[in-house]
Amino acid sequence: MADWLLCGFANWCSSFFVYKNYERHQTPTAVHVEGVDYALTDEPADLEKIGKFAGKVQKVVDRYELPKRNLESNFLKKGTELYFEKKQSEPLNQMIVYERDGEKFVAREMIYTN
Repeated sequence: MADWLLCGFANWCSSFFVYKNYERHQTPTAVHVEGVDYALTDEPADLEKIGKFAGKVQKVVDRYELPKRNLESNFLKKGTELYFEKKQSEPLNQMIVYERDGEKFVAREMIYTN
């Protein structure tokens, strides 16, 4: 009986760790600005739509952790400049612009559903 329990526990543990590892790799690259999470994209930014300066990335958190505080990112380098879009097209589809390797890209608001 003890062998059966130990085997069952070991199987549960291995399943748990496999799931947690899978879950880690589902974490998007992101930046947190003024209470909003933005998912980084490779979509080039329209330079005419770049608005006011939002700030610079202040802290980089672990890649597989979502940033929780203002101007934190799990991918962008510390000091990366962020800009708001001039005129938000839709209230639920906000975006900001970030620079990577000398090019500007769009980061889109992450919308959570239950």
